[in-house]
Amino acid sequence: MNKLLKLRPLAALLVTAMLAIPFNSCTDLEAEVYSDLTPENFPTGELDVIASFASCYTNLYGYQNHNGYMSSIEIASDEAMIPQRGNDWFDGGIWLRQHQHQYNPSEGHINSAWTFLYRGALQCNDVINLLNSEAGRAAVSEADRLQFIGELRSLRALFYFWLIDAFGDVPLVTGDEEAVDVQPTRTPRADIFNFIVSEVEDAKGSLSREVGQATYARFNYFGAEALLSRFYLNAEVMTGTARWAEAAAAAERAMDGPYELESDYHANFAPDNDQSFAGTSENMLVIPYDPILATGFNLPQMTLHYNSQATFGLEETPWNGYCSLQEFYESYDDNDLRKGEINNQTTPGNFLAGQQFDQNGDSIFDGNTPLFFNPEVNELFPNAERTAGVRIFKFHFPDGSAQNLPNDFPLIRYAEVLLNRAEALFRQNSGDAEALMLVNMVRNRAYGDEDNGYDSLNEDRLLAERGRELFFEGHRRTDLIRFDRYGDEWDFKPASDATKQIFPIPADQLNANRNLTQNPGY
Repeated sequence: MNKLLKLRPLAALLVTAMLAIPFNSCTDLEAEVYSDLTPENFPTGELDVIASFASCYTNLYGYQNHNGYMSSIEIASDEAMIPQRGNDWFDGGIWLRQHQHQYNPSEGHINSAWTFLYRGALQCNDVINLLNSEAGRAAVSEADRLQFIGELRSLRALFYFWLIDAFGDVPLVTGDEEAVDVQPTRTPRADIFNFIVSEVEDAKGSLSREVGQATYARFNYFGAEALLSRFYLNAEVMTGTARWAEAAAAAERAMDGPYELESDYHANFAPDNDQSFAGTSENMLVIPYDPILATGFNLPQMTLHYNSQATFGLEETPWNGYCSLQEFYESYDDNDLRKGEINNQTTPGNFLAGQQFDQNGDSIFDGNTPLFFNPEVNELFPNAERTAGVRIFKFHFPDGSAQNLPNDFPLIRYAEVLLNRAEALFRQNSGDAEALMLVNMVRNRAYGDEDNGYDSLNEDRLLAERGRELFFEGHRRTDLIRFDRYGDEWDFKPASDATKQIFPIPADQLNANRNLTQNPGY
């Protein structure tokens, strides 16, 4: 039976509803419409209302789509790149510019990111308004209605956090405006930040404290506190005022729940990491991907060499694109279990490196050249070697995969909460013993023993440990900015100025909304 049909009653109803909701692709380049609900399509009845609620979560399926939000933030960081391999992957130079922080307002992938994020936030607006309407109040119980609203306020806050992190000042549209079809002006980043913090602080009390099937892939109380710890950790970047104590306190409240570190790091990213919708003990909020009903996670296609099809028995040929940077890959010790073993595709690891083999154990070749993923990338363009760069394997690929993975993607993970609290404590007192202990908890799991813990912390160690632990989970660009390292030189990237910490407002959006203005430096 398909995993999306194995849920308890409420969640099963949500999934049934999801299948009736058309998904708007994050690659839609049209200017954003600030409300989709009209009197003609306004939902009525319990199933319609729950379907509308569920559709706000299904918007997240677009998070991993190539040429959108995840691509934009990862390729702009120091943990992933897309070299031009001869005739492959030039794509008008978009990924070279993204890597080197030379992006411009005409980049299609940045416009796709904007559209995806606003689609998510604005659909939450519509459904919150629906739940507050007479029809919404009549359709579901008051307890469910209040919980649904609390979840959607938290989810909307996450979308707006991603927006201000990526673009700075953006329009804040909440659905409370008298006319949502006007062309909105930009709201200061700090004001939006304060709004989303207040939203989650106010909403968290209405959220369930249950952890299990009924709340899987949905915001619960502990996930909201974890999200607040992330918000407060970035308060200084967003507003100019640090809120380290509040970050530490929110993380501590999130830690008071039943979540804990998985004994096996890689279990969090395995094809069966939903574990019959109980989830792992560590993943606090996930995108519940499915290769048929909830598609969008096509990492094998994005990263593997064409001939890696033979390694995993893939249904389709991969595209030979994404790889990691040598310096980032080599920041892992060889005995760090997160790294993965060279010349070994059967043991999970964050990377595929070395000689590649087919399912019979025979070496694979690229023409007459052994298919050997070399950490060193010879050049960014125009002729990067076809085998250059270790490949991204964090989400283990099941044999016989189609384009889309079944692995659920963690948006919030308990290990992040530990590292959030550690950093917040360190920022207040660099010698804080608990901060050191929390970082070493993460390291002890990574090495499988207690022999590799730090004896002290500094900013370099904190940033490096977050990078190794949270690799390719969407954190690295934000972390680099917070640690003031985003403008640094790294492989094939010169130093960049502070204006590149936020992306340009897309030209399509400027053309559609005369009230928008461009960010400095573009």
